[in-house]
Amino acid sequence: MTGRDYRPFVSEQRVGNREIGRPEEADKLLLRMKQGLGSSRYAAPDYEKLKALALDKKIAANRTLIKVNKLAAISKASRENSLLKQHKMVWDKELRKLESARKIAEDEHEDLIQRGTSEESSISMFMLDMEDYTLQLAAQLQEFQQATADPIWTLKEDLQAWLAENGHLVGTDQMGEVLDQHAEICCTIDSVKQQQDRIMSVLNKEQRELEMDLNSSTLNKIFTGAEKFVVEGIPEEANELSCPHKALKESVLKEFIVLDRRYKGMLKELDKRHEFVRRSDTGEWDPNDHFTFQALVEQHSHDLPNRRTLYMDRLRRQLPHKTRAELVEHEEWVRSHRYYNNHRKTLINTWAKSKQELYNKAEAVFADAFLAEELQRVSLINHQKQQEICQQLYEKIQLWREQKMEAERLEAEIEARKQEKMEKQRTREWEIEQKRRAADKEKIGEFHTRLEKEQEMAEKANQQRLEELQRLMKVQAEHDQERVSYRKEVVARKLQARQEEIERKLEEEQEKERRLQALRETVQPVVETDPMRILQATQASNARLGIGIEEDINIQKPLFDLKGFSADKVISDPRLKLEQELRRAGLHTNPYAMKLLSQTKPLRPPRKDQESTLFKDPK
Repeated sequence: MTGRDYRPFVSEQRVGNREIGRPEEADKLLLRMKQGLGSSRYAAPDYEKLKALALDKKIAANRTLIKVNKLAAISKASRENSLLKQHKMVWDKELRKLESARKIAEDEHEDLIQRGTSEESSISMFMLDMEDYTLQLAAQLQEFQQATADPIWTLKEDLQAWLAENGHLVGTDQMGEVLDQHAEICCTIDSVKQQQDRIMSVLNKEQRELEMDLNSSTLNKIFTGAEKFVVEGIPEEANELSCPHKALKESVLKEFIVLDRRYKGMLKELDKRHEFVRRSDTGEWDPNDHFTFQALVEQHSHDLPNRRTLYMDRLRRQLPHKTRAELVEHEEWVRSHRYYNNHRKTLINTWAKSKQELYNKAEAVFADAFLAEELQRVSLINHQKQQEICQQLYEKIQLWREQKMEAERLEAEIEARKQEKMEKQRTREWEIEQKRRAADKEKIGEFHTRLEKEQEMAEKANQQRLEELQRLMKVQAEHDQERVSYRKEVVARKLQARQEEIERKLEEEQEKERRLQALRETVQPVVETDPMRILQATQASNARLGIGIEEDINIQKPLFDLKGFSADKVISDPRLKLEQELRRAGLHTNPYAMKLLSQTKPLRPPRKDQESTLFKDPK
């Protein structure tokens, strides 16, 4: 009732008069009193181990995140490469189209010049004047280049030459002269920069003026084709038509005014419905951006798959300062502007065609009236009959007007159906795009679900692996402890055996030394002391002087006899003779000659241990 949580205070120990009387309950209470508030059922948590586990989990999670990011980057790069390939295909197609159009235009231009400069042409003088004007422009361009661009290149070459000549003088005693020249050069460069700035400002001003002239309404009407002009009111040709009945002529001529009023209303309604389109020719965009938008959209044909996705991506790359919302809004504006212009042009053409048809019909009606009057005069038809004929003719005009209005209504319905079809197509494309996005979201959700399951399975596997490793490490620690104890005992035994071996060797050395000393004493020479022996000659010196030696002994005789080959023995060898003859003939490098030399035998067979391998055929 008070909102407190008493669950932490609920004890599992049963108390009461009946419960305390039981012996096992008394033992439990006594044990709890001895142990204090802590419980022996639960071991103390190992926080270091828990930290290590948390760190392992964190490292595993970071690795998984890195893998996911890497896969996302790879997917994004793949999608980007696919889009770039499609853009390249579209641009290659557009490039071929532009090259073909340029070639056709150049051919037409050359053909126009050839036909225009011929003597039979009526514009030969004009074409000759144009050629003269072209040559004049080329000469002016050459003069402008010599006056502006060539001095800049000359100044650059002079500066490079000056740097090459005086670059090594920097840091020397002649650096003052170099600095003075450098100051003059800087002044010259500043002056050239100012002149170039003035020239560029003049050129920019002329460029803007030329662009304004080219974008003028007069040139636009000439090159882009102006709207077909319709003269309002009754045409002069219709007024000049003669009719025997004034009432019939007035009623027919009023149809022109009714027709003009109807089409003017339709144009006014169209202008009112597309007021936002008529505010600007570029949709309140920069002209360059608007031209880029139109060019990129027109590059992608309507039969291209994913056409809108491709050209929106291309626009996003080409116009990075425009957001997607602005691009979509301008796309709707361009579509409305195109529909407005086409519909307005259609209305104006239909208006002019209707007025011409009405004029032809009026001319035919007036001719019929003259013919009827002539027939009446010839056949003496009464005035009532003439009125009936006029009425019939007027009914024909009314019928024609109704038929014309019906045709216009049908055309409007067809146009409305076309517009509705276009709206349905855009709605269908939008629904397809939404379905695709929903499918992508569903795939992403499935991927996240599968990723979470894999992470849970990986965590369970890591936990099991950690427990297995801990068990193995515990067993290994016990085994290592036993091995350490055993190795200590082995090392102790080895040290003891090594010490005993050292003591044994030391005793053997001492025994050996005692024996050697005893042997030295047995072979020690007994020589009388004679210090004068140092001053006496030795037997070798006396032998060199011939003192105390026999006469038949040659002291200079070599100790050993030399055994070798004489020149005669070497020249008598058949192998040497054969080799010399083959060398003279130039055949000593022939494989057959080498084989023959290897098979030739010496005069005396060599010993087995002195067998030569010089002339053997190497394998």
